[in-house]
Amino acid sequence: MIEIVRQAHVDAPVDDVWAKVSDAVRAPEWFAFAERVEVRAGDGLGQLRTQHGRWGGKPAEVDQEVIAFEPGRLLAWRHVEERLNGKPAPKFAASTEFRIELAQEDGGTSVTLRSLQEPAGRVKGWLMKAFGAKDVAKAMETSLARLSGEELGQ
Repeated sequence: MIEIVRQAHVDAPVDDVWAKVSDAVRAPEWFAFAERVEVRAGDGLGQLRTQHGRWGGKPAEVDQEVIAFEPGRLLAWRHVEERLNGKPAPKFAASTEFRIELAQEDGGTSVTLRSLQEPAGRVKGWLMKAFGAKDVAKAMETSLARLSGEELGQ
């Protein structure tokens, strides 16, 4: 399992941070991986959505299913399907999960972003660690910086 974790303090109440991170449509405001997110079905646990963005300079789409939804505390999804440039993406990970964990902290909110990927094989795992992990970590750091620098009450 490849786990990448980044954490930051946001000077805003948990409820304000939750309002932003739990609303899929607002993801492009802060989530570096997302240019647009479409909710396809449901709300909360079990929600199905498609995230549009870029990976390696190419258009990317990720179909997601929300697998954990604890208001004010935890949002997690798993990747169901991934497409790159309109075609099925190369299968480097057997499974991918992304978690957003919140906790009240010193007049604000501690935000932890966690990416968990199970490689689809030994060589693919090595490639993911050698190349993809740095890009994922950088995007997570950018996401946290956007959350930290914005007025969340808007």
